[in-house]
Amino acid sequence: MNFALLMRVIQVALSFVYVGTLLTQFFNPMPPINIAAFQVYMAVALVFAFTREKEDAKFVWISRTVTLACVLISLAIAVLYQYEIPRLERRLEMIDPVFPIDIFMHVAGVILILEAVRRSVGMSLVVVVGVFIAYGYFGFLAPGWMSFPGFTLSTQAEMITMQTSGIFGVTASAAVNFVFFFVLFGAVFSATGGGPLFIDLAMRATSRLAGGAAKMSLVGSALFGVVSGSAIANTTSTGVLTIPIMHRSGYSKEQAAATEAIASTGGQLMPPVMGIAAFVMADLLGIPYLTIAAAGLIPALAFYFALIVIVDLRARKSGVGNISAEALDIPPILPRLHLLLAPIAMIATLVMGYSAPFAALTGTILSLVVPFLRKSTWYPLREIYYMVIDTAKQMGYISAPLAAVGIVMVIATQSNLALKFVSMLTDIGGSNLYLSLVLVIFGCIIMGMGLPTVAAYIIGSLVFVPALTGMGVDLLAANLFVLYYCVLSMVTPPVALCTFAAAGIAGSNVNKTGILAFKYALVIFLVPFAFVNDPHLLWQGAAWQIGIAAVGLVLATFNWAVFLEAWLKHRLNIVERLAFLVVSLSLVVAPTLSLTWVAGIAGSAVLFAWCFMLKPQPSAKRQGA
Repeated sequence: MNFALLMRVIQVALSFVYVGTLLTQFFNPMPPINIAAFQVYMAVALVFAFTREKEDAKFVWISRTVTLACVLISLAIAVLYQYEIPRLERRLEMIDPVFPIDIFMHVAGVILILEAVRRSVGMSLVVVVGVFIAYGYFGFLAPGWMSFPGFTLSTQAEMITMQTSGIFGVTASAAVNFVFFFVLFGAVFSATGGGPLFIDLAMRATSRLAGGAAKMSLVGSALFGVVSGSAIANTTSTGVLTIPIMHRSGYSKEQAAATEAIASTGGQLMPPVMGIAAFVMADLLGIPYLTIAAAGLIPALAFYFALIVIVDLRARKSGVGNISAEALDIPPILPRLHLLLAPIAMIATLVMGYSAPFAALTGTILSLVVPFLRKSTWYPLREIYYMVIDTAKQMGYISAPLAAVGIVMVIATQSNLALKFVSMLTDIGGSNLYLSLVLVIFGCIIMGMGLPTVAAYIIGSLVFVPALTGMGVDLLAANLFVLYYCVLSMVTPPVALCTFAAAGIAGSNVNKTGILAFKYALVIFLVPFAFVNDPHLLWQGAAWQIGIAAVGLVLATFNWAVFLEAWLKHRLNIVERLAFLVVSLSLVVAPTLSLTWVAGIAGSAVLFAWCFMLKPQPSAKRQGA
């Protein structure tokens, strides 16, 4: 048997065992540490099975032997844990001895996790985790406030790989109880025709609008974000269709790639999936997942509204980006609309109060069955085989980084590093909330460079959220604030992963694309400040309070977009731009219905009247400038 065939057999076997076991977890749950150990090391084995390293002809046998050994050792550790867990559950933490088998499983397990992370998401997260592990051993060498006595190898083994913390903690729990079911739904829904339907709906809805080519990208990515937990997957799935269309409509390659990058980035904030981080947030905060999804709805819609305004203003100013429905050759949509029953049922089930896994499983079953309601949407049953493989592969690439972040979490908390950092941030920011928020933004963006969003969010929630809540920020608002800026790091140079993916599809200059994507993202930087100041935007309070707060946010983002674009029916001068900036900020920083907020509403009305009715119209030559 050749190596490629052997690895294919391993991929298939591991995928079906993994997916089958996690599905049975819904009906017959295993004890937490048992399923966590299975989840982590099976996921690691899947990464090795699916990731082929570049092979030098002289050393190909070494590379293949290492890959196969990593798969087998990962599986061996997963099996060993099932035998050792009864003892681990009985032992007294930090009192009973740590045996050599525990040290072996710890050292080998951590090395395998780090290598799986390197193969799945690159070196950035490996370096971060490596620094924390070294800090755990040599904390006594750290300068100043970071110094602490350090942990022994046995202590680190107990914290990281022998308890329901570390790699078996909240990240493994979220992967088993939430992430898996939504990844499964996304894989099945996309494979049975739902993904293409979302893109075609976006094309049909926006093709005749000003800047329709770019708006198609925004709407398509928002819809795809409903079922996708990855900004990169969103970019590659929708971008292959939308980027060429935007380029044909007059956008440069850089503009098309930047638009798709920021549109796909927002998909990580779109309920109900919200880029996997929402599931971890629900576990961390101990609140129902529906509460997280509801809280994310208005900010996510404001995110896309802000982008649509920017695109619209730019299109009306330049005349670029228009495209007709006839030029797109969109397949008939009506015969496929029944495919939407699956996501609609999933969302409805969530709203009715059922658990997130039940809702995702309901959507998955309907995604498998509904296409057979019409012959035109039938799919061959062999596609189920590929759905299982795709689900297992995605979960491997998600779960390995999550396990690595579990190491960071336990070292940061047990060494008191997180608490010390909170104290330092409080000292620097003093009692100035906005200065502290700006410091948190820089921290989130720096951490998000090269890290998966969920990893950056978890680390950010450890070190930043306690400081914000200590200043009176609502706990949920503080977590979403951190999440927003970790997400925006995907399009913030110098390391902007979504931008790299979009630039690769467009064949554009990466640096120019990154700068443009960051400029587009500036219109969204306002949104998190709004819900920090007014938790009504997170679906908290009476309906009329939520509605009024939402109106204020819509006006604030519109004014902010006009300020950035310097155009509203006509080009704006510096005084007009500053006026739009002032009214926008007044609607964000002031409490809803306060005198300053009301002044912002009135100021918006005055500025709109000026631009649309009172301002002298420029000559045709100047208007086209």
